[in-house]
Amino acid sequence: MNNSAWTLPRIHHATVIDRMLIIDLGLIVSIWCISIIVVNPIGNFPLIDDWSFGRAVQRLLQSGDYRPEWASMPLITNVLWGALFCLPGGFSFTALRLSTLLASLLALVGTYVLVRDLQQPRWLAVVITLTLGFNPIYYALSHTFMTDVPFTALAIWTSVFFARSLRNGSTFAMLLGTVLAIAATLSRQLALCIPMAFAATLFLRPGARLKPVLHAVIPPLLCVGALFAFNHWLATSGRLPKDYDLRTNELLQVLTDLKHFTRHLFSNAFEAVVYLGLFLLPFLLLSSKDLFRPTHRRNAALLAGGILATALGAAVRTHYGGRMLIPPPHLNILLESGIGPVYLRDTFILHLHHMSALPAGFWMILSAMGLVGAALLITKLSAHALDLIPKLLRRGLSDDVEAISIFLLLCGVIYALPLLAVTFLFDRYLISLIPFFAVGLAGLSSRCAASPFSSAKSLRFTALSLLVAFSLFSIGVTRDYLMWNRVRWEALQDLARLGHITVEDIDGGFEFNCLYLFDPGYRPRPERSWWCVHGDTYQIGFGIVPGYTVTKEYSYHHWLPPHVQKLVVLQKQ
Repeated sequence: MNNSAWTLPRIHHATVIDRMLIIDLGLIVSIWCISIIVVNPIGNFPLIDDWSFGRAVQRLLQSGDYRPEWASMPLITNVLWGALFCLPGGFSFTALRLSTLLASLLALVGTYVLVRDLQQPRWLAVVITLTLGFNPIYYALSHTFMTDVPFTALAIWTSVFFARSLRNGSTFAMLLGTVLAIAATLSRQLALCIPMAFAATLFLRPGARLKPVLHAVIPPLLCVGALFAFNHWLATSGRLPKDYDLRTNELLQVLTDLKHFTRHLFSNAFEAVVYLGLFLLPFLLLSSKDLFRPTHRRNAALLAGGILATALGAAVRTHYGGRMLIPPPHLNILLESGIGPVYLRDTFILHLHHMSALPAGFWMILSAMGLVGAALLITKLSAHALDLIPKLLRRGLSDDVEAISIFLLLCGVIYALPLLAVTFLFDRYLISLIPFFAVGLAGLSSRCAASPFSSAKSLRFTALSLLVAFSLFSIGVTRDYLMWNRVRWEALQDLARLGHITVEDIDGGFEFNCLYLFDPGYRPRPERSWWCVHGDTYQIGFGIVPGYTVTKEYSYHHWLPPHVQKLVVLQKQ
């Protein structure tokens, strides 16, 4: 009788948890799927660099040979994942795009699970999940076959199982996390940050028993070994792409020049903090309750220091950059016209203003929001560091939630360190940091206060309003990006139907020319675009180019900013 009395509440509790999980994930999946229907991801055309990754998938399906052509990462995980989606109906970029959309959704589910595993409220798990999902860069890249989103999905699920191993010492969770970490490393080398952070966290915990030591050593050794073996196979079999070590060599070159390294370290670090401040702003506002209390003098002082540091950084950055902070001067996914890059000769090479940009006031507001978020992020990280450093020195972490939070923040820090020294910090590199910092800070905040997340209606309303605004913006600009590319490929297909025009006669943009004419030994000519253009009798652009006449004009309705956008076929005079 007693056993039954104790068993019934547990069953009921488990049922309630399962019901809440289904409701929350059902809400997230429903919102996600509705947004995808609005954007319409269908279209057999490449975007950005995924022409190269798509060619690798197509070659694997046709000949069983893995031979990447233009990649600076292992890529094999992404190619195998994309090939699975092409098996039912044959190769297409639509199938590859759907593979990324599913990976993106799995990343959102993993983010929700990770937050809930840290015993955080349901509503906070939903907010953090949607903050990642409707980040404009993450959302746009979810509609491509670029490596960023599948890598992020693998990184999140690797973290889920390593976090569970930290919590209960499970060998099975550690091994499953290691398998996923190897898969992530064979997608992009930076995944090594996760087993390294896992090992560091285990060594920071009290006690030096054999099992924790083995758990700490096995994952990084296996990941490094897998990467080394894969690279060796690529090199010895003649499959190593020409620019495979481009980023590594760039990093080593920067490290040998102290002045160059210092300049890029400051610029990239400040840019990363501002972007992360913007990306995490809904969450940062919700978790900033203690920062605004006058009785918390230390936090008030840290907030003042964070504001001062951000203001000084903005002043220096604006002085040398001479423009708004977001988007930065170098080309990224987030551009003045919305989402890009726009790899057509008239816009990218000649810098002709044929595409309407979003208003300058919009980017000023985003820059200001990024600065506010940066100040909050610096303040929260500083406050937690002051609390944690004495504990870490004594190896006295208070509980599993604290250990997992430190693990996630270490993942973010180790991941970011090599990126801060590169010449150009592309914004898409930062999306993997969103779950690491958001979930890690959420866990630490819950250890510092009984009610860490603000109950102030004004902050909650502001945070949720920002999340809705980010979502609408992401959907709008992504829809526009796919729309103009869809029209571009319609124009190229119309040229092909004329019969007498070959791909060698056309400058159809980076994705078109590289998809059909890529040659690692190609040498660009100054009068032509650098993307494997053999002849430029015909060009695709958004407006008239000197020396060309318009032979056909296409148009579509652009949402952000709202206008009718024209795309033209140009013929050399």
